[in-house]
Amino acid sequence: MGGVRYRWVVLLVAFLVHLTSISLIWQAVSPLKKAMATDLGVPWADVAVVLAAIAFGLVFTQLPGGALGDKYPIRYVVGLGAVLAGVATAIRFAVPTLTGQIAVSIVATVGMGIVNPNLIKVVTEWFPSDQLGLGQGVLMAGNTLGIGVAFALSGGIVLTAVGSWQRVFLLYGGITVAAGVLWLVFVRSPREEERPTNVETGMPLRSGEGVPFRESVSSVLRSPSTPYALALIGLAYWSVLGSLAVLPEWADAQAYTVPEYMLGTSPFASTMGALFLPPLSDRYTRRLGLVLGILGLSFGIIILAFAPLLPVFLIGLLVSGFFGGGLAAMFYILPGELADIDPNHVGTMSGILLSLGQVGSVVGSIVGAQTLARYGLEVSVFVVAVPSLIGLLLFTRLHLDGRGQADPSGGAVPSTD
Repeated sequence: MGGVRYRWVVLLVAFLVHLTSISLIWQAVSPLKKAMATDLGVPWADVAVVLAAIAFGLVFTQLPGGALGDKYPIRYVVGLGAVLAGVATAIRFAVPTLTGQIAVSIVATVGMGIVNPNLIKVVTEWFPSDQLGLGQGVLMAGNTLGIGVAFALSGGIVLTAVGSWQRVFLLYGGITVAAGVLWLVFVRSPREEERPTNVETGMPLRSGEGVPFRESVSSVLRSPSTPYALALIGLAYWSVLGSLAVLPEWADAQAYTVPEYMLGTSPFASTMGALFLPPLSDRYTRRLGLVLGILGLSFGIIILAFAPLLPVFLIGLLVSGFFGGGLAAMFYILPGELADIDPNHVGTMSGILLSLGQVGSVVGSIVGAQTLARYGLEVSVFVVAVPSLIGLLLFTRLHLDGRGQADPSGGAVPSTD
């Protein structure tokens, strides 16, 4: 099997791997906390550490994980990473202590940290610039859809069907291993004739293997766009994931009752945003996608603080979810579109970006919760929403010339495939 249309097969498998090995096995912990607490013999609030251990681990594993994809064949790096994450999830049934569950989370993040940045790289390898937003948007939709499925089904339908939380993780781990095997069978780097074309040279874009870790990291850190991209994603993830972390507490702080199921609408709105903003940036500019994402996310979060009625609160959920998902997907485009990042270093750049984004999300979650406890809902919402707005001062410093911009005369450069 081959040809430029094979990119859609690669994208479908990447979508499934992202859904399972990144979001499903991670976010399922939250709705299963109370069931786990009963068997582990701890208060259910303590089980939140199992979830936090994954976020903490990903801060450290995604940079080396991305560099592995620049050094070794992407087929085996991602496939084996997904299998490792799935096996670690499946064996939760055999670990009857809280400490053991935390250790399993850390092991899972090794596989997850390898998978996540290199999914970005493989989409960048296969898709030309005028379709890269669509490709990365579909990839991010796998993540957000996995979150929605985990929250909507894990603690109710799936738990009832299989009988215990241990079996839920065994099922999810098995599905993740299957997705990893599917990757090993069907996904590969593109051949010469399948690669997108560099519009400046007319030659296929190359992203080789065997790049030494030290060379790749130092090259990325020397690039002019890197500090601004890192600051931008850190601030944006502070708002995107920081708001999700304290969303239940914001709902409880309202004068009216917010049904629990309503909170699950945000990830599904994020899926729609991931499928809208990046393709919009394919048609117009990357900067437009970033600006709309930042403004829409912040506006949606602020609505949550001042919603006088439940329907208005729902609007805030949908707006913040939609633009938050779209903004997160826009960051998946950056490693392959920044003109000062060599195609050989896309995996490393992806790992660095995602690691710093994870730092922002952890800090945003903590600060948002602390300000809610001390100063109330309105202050907490502003503390979470405002950092992403600072990004409006940063994105203009990015070298977003990309691989498929219009030529100087103003005419669009046609895709060669």
